[in-house]
This record gives sequence, C-alpha cells and structure tokens, in this order.
Amino acid sequence: MADFSKNVLITDLDGTLLPHSKILNEKDLRAIEYFKANGGIFTVATGRILQATEQFFGDLKPNASVIMNNGGLIYDTAAKKAVYSVFLDSAAVEYTKKMMEHFPEIGVEINTMDEIFVVRMSELERCHLDMTHLPYTEVSFEEVPKDGWCKVLFSIDPDKMHLLEEYTAEMGWDKTDFVASGAFLFECLPKGCTKGSALKKLAELQGWGDYTISAAGDYDNDLAMLEFADISFAPQNAKNNVKEAASCVTAATCNEGAIAEAIEYIEKECKVK
Repeated sequence: MADFSKNVLITDLDGTLLPHSKILNEKDLRAIEYFKANGGIFTVATGRILQATEQFFGDLKPNASVIMNNGGLIYDTAAKKAVYSVFLDSAAVEYTKKMMEHFPEIGVEINTMDEIFVVRMSELERCHLDMTHLPYTEVSFEEVPKDGWCKVLFSIDPDKMHLLEEYTAEMGWDKTDFVASGAFLFECLPKGCTKGSALKKLAELQGWGDYTISAAGDYDNDLAMLEFADISFAPQNAKNNVKEAASCVTAATCNEGAIAEAIEYIEKECKVK
C-alpha cells in the first residue's frame, strides 16, 4: 500500500478540480480519499471567497487549512476561523471608481469577509452569481463600506479582457495587484497577494519544510502557486501559458479526473512506497 506521508497536494477549484458542471468528479473524490487515507495532506487554493468555497468542505474534507481569495485568506476548516488574512489598501476604492468610469460595460462586485456587494450588474456578472448560488446585496458604489475589502471582481467579455490588463498596467497603480482569474473575470487583490505567497505562508505555518509540495491549477492566478511548488500540474484544459509553466500536463481535463491523474503521477514518479 502507498505511503503518501511527507506529500502535500493543493489544488485550484474551478477548471482544475471542479468540472464545468461544478459537481465534484467521483473519480477525483476517490483518489483524494486514497491519498489522504495513506498519509497525504490535501487542501485547496481558490480565488473563491469563503461563502463560495465552504460548500465543498464536506465532500473534500481537506486535512490542512484552505487558501481562498486568491491568497488573501488562509482558513482552518476544523476550527472554523481564519489563521491568516490580508485586505485591500484603501487605494482600491479610487481604483475601482476609475475602472467603473473607464469601462461602463463591466460588472463589478466587492467582496468582504461577510458580504458580496454588487455595485454594477451585467450579464456576465449575473452569470457568475448564478454559478455560485450565493446571496448578494445589489447597492450603489457609494453605499458600500469603504474598508474591509477582500477583493474586487470585475466581469468583462473575454475578448476585451486585454483592455483591463492594459489599462491597469498603464495606470501604474502600485497599492494593489490585478490578475485574470477566469475567461471573463478580472480581480483587484491586496499587493503581493497570490496563491503562491499564501502557499509559502501555509507551508511555514504547517512546518512543511521537508515535504514534497504538489500544486495544480489552470489559470493565470495559479501561476505563482505552481512556481512555488516542487511539482506542478495543469489539466489538459488549462491556458497554454499555465501548461508551459507546469511540471506535468495531465491527459485528463477538469471534466475527466485531472486530480486523480495527478495523484497517480505522485505515486509513481515520486516513488511513494
């Protein structure tokens, strides 16, 4: 029987572990249980906020703290409390206001630890909300509390995503970071906040210095985490630049059990006994 002790596997959710249906694949679930039952440490790193992630805790049963908010939150699921969190600089208020003025077509939501504030609804924003099935408050920008922001989420036609990337780069805003987290999703995050920085912090908190850390992801917001990991995986459906950055590209897509394939790779290639 395999012994996965001293092995950590951390995976992105949407597009990596979660298939397009957002229903966890039984093949992946069986593989994750096998990995944990034989000493492995399994957890998740997602751009999702707590309210959108906790619905998966029951099935996945992560045995280490979970990274959320694209690195802004490390959450202990057993103790049900944050062990590490960072928030947006107050400059994000002005940045968001200027983004809304410059791109009148974008959907905009502001996430705090407890609330989702939709300050501009769009067709794509509604699509995003329908996928998460979470309660939200639709308000004007002026009505949103101006502190305690975890992140700002912008939604835009995928063909126009490059315009957001170019605009934020040209503005030279240096109090926050920006990253594409999906085909139509673009995020404003705390400066220096990535899944990679959070994984480094989590490894320090958990004492994983002599562990082999494997990470899996499919999009730009996963790159820093893949770079930090000892072994990195990208599913077949990942963006090309993510595939190029990964140690291994699985034959399977997120719909076909990419994480189960990653666990098979860890067992064979890492000479797990």
